[in-house]
Amino acid sequence: MTVPAVLLGIDVGTSSCKLSVLHPAGALVASSVVAYSPSLPRPGWVEQDPADWYRALCDGLRILARRDGIDLATVGGVAVTGQMRGLVLLDSAGDAVRPAILWNDLRNAHEVAGIEPSLRQRVEHITRNSLNTMCTLPKLLWLMRHEPGSWEACRTLVFPKDYVRHRLTASLETDPSDASGTSFFDVRLGRWSQEILDLFGIDQSRLPAVRASTDVVGTVTSRAAAETGLPAGVPVVCGGSDATVESFAIGLTDSSRCKVRLGTSGALSTVVDDIDRTSAGYCWSFVTPGLWMLDTNTRSCGQAITWLRDLCYGDRPATAATFAEIDCDAGLVPAGADGVTFHPYLLGEDAPYWDPGLRASIHGLSIGQGRAHLARAVYEGTAFALKDALGTFADLIGGFRSFLFVGGGVRSPVWLAVVADVLGIDGDVPAAVDASAGAAMLAGVGIGVFRDAADAVRVCKRIERHVEHDPARTERYASLFERYRLIKQTLDPLNPAPSGQGEGP
Repeated sequence: MTVPAVLLGIDVGTSSCKLSVLHPAGALVASSVVAYSPSLPRPGWVEQDPADWYRALCDGLRILARRDGIDLATVGGVAVTGQMRGLVLLDSAGDAVRPAILWNDLRNAHEVAGIEPSLRQRVEHITRNSLNTMCTLPKLLWLMRHEPGSWEACRTLVFPKDYVRHRLTASLETDPSDASGTSFFDVRLGRWSQEILDLFGIDQSRLPAVRASTDVVGTVTSRAAAETGLPAGVPVVCGGSDATVESFAIGLTDSSRCKVRLGTSGALSTVVDDIDRTSAGYCWSFVTPGLWMLDTNTRSCGQAITWLRDLCYGDRPATAATFAEIDCDAGLVPAGADGVTFHPYLLGEDAPYWDPGLRASIHGLSIGQGRAHLARAVYEGTAFALKDALGTFADLIGGFRSFLFVGGGVRSPVWLAVVADVLGIDGDVPAAVDASAGAAMLAGVGIGVFRDAADAVRVCKRIERHVEHDPARTERYASLFERYRLIKQTLDPLNPAPSGQGEGP
């Protein structure tokens, strides 16, 4: 085959679309990021116009062409990754019926609570996943209950990356990794669960076909070529969920390694070849057959830092320089933030509590403390939440031999050091490898540039730097973590019920 000049990976994130251009020899050639903001029409509701994702893709491609001099005509393969579980409804013309309901939308708390315990147990057994407000199933149940017209108008239910790929190719499908986040996919058998669909009255004809992550599922149409600048006819590979594609990109291949993700949400992940070795978190079908990724999440990680920026650094521009200032301020305050403790439950919490009703708190403030103390406390609170979540891996923890730090948080030296110290771990930061780069790698596998997934990892994986924890600070944080949990337990009875969640419009 003729080796293409470059491969393109697209990551449809929660707050931005990132593109990575990868050389077949493994080097990252260029990247671009275009931000967008979800709408918050009611407390606890989080939506996005799917067209925003595609517009961001087009803008990102123009940036690559104009700023970086990338000749888009040299792109030989494309793959898409993206945020999981977002509910995207397309009509018979392929247009969005309504704004997408995103993974962190909480309106379906009533639907989650209303599922009878034995039925919940059956769903969780089939899907190997905890059922909560982040899952697609209760989002769909809410929609069927409160917006039956939207469901009636839906011809195909897809997920964010699938919508963008549809705009490129006009084809409609998903992959096992995204499907496994729905709570109506049989993770063991690798197909939609007819049993669950029947139980909840969901018509399988409205679900997309499930294709392998490395399958070529279409080519760039002439219309998409005119809109994006990509060549018509370029093969487009199915892709996968952001969590699994990112893990694939950094070489997370077995249960001896653990990924620590400091992104909008926090995540801890490992890969197993035994479907029964599940955690109290999530079990995703991996982008390579015969493997599954165990994933446990905290809801507000980088999002808590953004909240802090907006609250305490609102006079500064929303740029990387402001985050660097936050990092500097946090570094001026000693471990323990002089008694200030932050619980990052801004959207409730996932692991290990699975409680959307939890609320964030700041405890221990005094008159002599300012935003630097808050910055340190927010850093430590997000790290404590990750430590809390790590416990859901139970017996797997003892088998971890190495850790990999990924996500936007790795650009904050103080925050990264706090996380390493709280968890008591050393780890590596992969170089320029994220979900968008992983998508480019999948494109290379799909069109035959790489022999297989292992070859893609061998060619492309690079380590940027090594991070070591400070044993003395780890010991200090061990006692502070117990205080963090005690404060949470004390405040738990005071948490109000989530406002407006589960109610109709």
